[in-house]
Amino acid sequence: MAQEDMNKAVTRRFLEEFKNGQMMQAVDELFTADAKLHLPAEGLPEGREGQKAIGQVVFAAFPDVHVTLEDTIAEGARVAERHTARATHKGTFMGVPATGKKIYWTENHIYRLVNGRIAELWSEWSYQKLMDQIRGS
Repeated sequence: MAQEDMNKAVTRRFLEEFKNGQMMQAVDELFTADAKLHLPAEGLPEGREGQKAIGQVVFAAFPDVHVTLEDTIAEGARVAERHTARATHKGTFMGVPATGKKIYWTENHIYRLVNGRIAELWSEWSYQKLMDQIRGS
């Protein structure tokens, strides 16, 4: 199997086990010990613990979240993915109490892998779109 295909398999496993399966241990298995996160969020712990913290917040507010992989592009040690997440707002998120609304948001990620593990992750997601939906804007 080509390196790009192996890298795509790792990021797909992360999507299925962590994002869709809410399995926190997947982060420890799939990220390097010194992984770096580049996220549009402040105050998060570094690396693996930061990724788990994001998961805890999202899973508490949107317990039925399901992420669909839309596109994957791999070149060398990097994998780029585009996702769509769909969920029901069942818990408080960013100070907004549960609304019961069915919502969606989009995500774009670039992963850098080293020896079959995620060493670096850049993420952008449509936060404003999500907030507009739960606030009723």
